[in-house]
Formats: sequence, structure tokens, C-alpha cells
Amino acid sequence: MLYRLRPIIRLLLLVLFAGITGSSYACTCLGKDKQTTESEFSSSKLVVKGKIIASSDYLYYDTLITLFTGIPFDRATSGYMMRHYKIYTLVIENSFKVEKGVTDTIRIITGYGHGDCGYEFETGKDYIVYAKAWTEKKLIIKQRKKRIKKKIREEPIPNCFYTDICRLTQESNQQELNKIKNL
Repeated sequence: MLYRLRPIIRLLLLVLFAGITGSSYACTCLGKDKQTTESEFSSSKLVVKGKIIASSDYLYYDTLITLFTGIPFDRATSGYMMRHYKIYTLVIENSFKVEKGVTDTIRIITGYGHGDCGYEFETGKDYIVYAKAWTEKKLIIKQRKKRIKKKIREEPIPNCFYTDICRLTQESNQQELNKIKNL
């Protein structure tokens, strides 16, 4: 009897382990075909023209789960909390929309490309970048008498921005520059 159940048990274990290994996200840019320079400009925190001078990998560890549960964080066993990004260094040549305090050299974070919506910049090329502020989650703990209140707050990282293929980020071209200048 147990011999007959072996294939079924193996299949169930395979399905179980496949579901545990992690989430799969595919890129969908709903409404990109309806984007305009004006709408993208107004929704972005940063609109600049600049040159990519360097790139590197960026591993972001989302450790809030361990902070809430009290389980110690271990990089070797906590791979499911790791997000893979590319980080590019961009020297700003023209600023069209920037927040106060932004320097002339900034970091642009994006996915690796393909299924995660990351924009594939090339070092040495000029780009028009539409981006939002890069934020990282912080755990705020407040204690009042015997109650402990935990709250998550997103804090922007200075001179660090995020873009992807769902925005109008593109190689520098005169047509897009003219549209921005006419706003």
C-alpha cells in the first residue's frame, strides 16, 4: 500500500517545496502606452539628463520580518529576504526637476532587467531619467508603560532614486528634451 503512495507523496512534496522557494514576480507596465512626458514629469521626484559613470550590484536585505518576530537575522539562511538590484552612478548634466539638497552625482537603483522591470543602463551613455525617491523601511519602536508599539516607516535615502522600464526613462534624445523644456 505504501509503495503505491510513493509517487503521490513525491509529487506533493515537489509542489510543497516549489511553493516555499519564493515568489515570482513578472513585470507588467499597465498604462505605459498612455504615459505622456507631462504626466511622468509631474509624478516623478527627479527628472534629469546625465551620464552613467559606474554600476554595481546592490543586495537589499528586508529584515523587518526578523525585527517583528525577534528571530535573529542570518545572511546565510535568509536568502528569501534578499532583493537583488543594480545601482548606477549618474552625473547630472541638466536638472529639470530635483529635490532640494540633491548633489550633482546621484545613485539610480533599478532591477536587473528582463522580468523584474529593471532598466538596463549602459556605462558611458547619456540618459533622461524619470525617478522616484528610493526609500528603505525602518522599524520604529515606542514603549508606553507596559505596551510596546512597533511601526514601519519608509525613509528616503539621500541622493538615491529608483527607476524602471515602466517610467519614461530613456537614452538622451532631442525630441524628449524639447518636450521637457516646453513644460
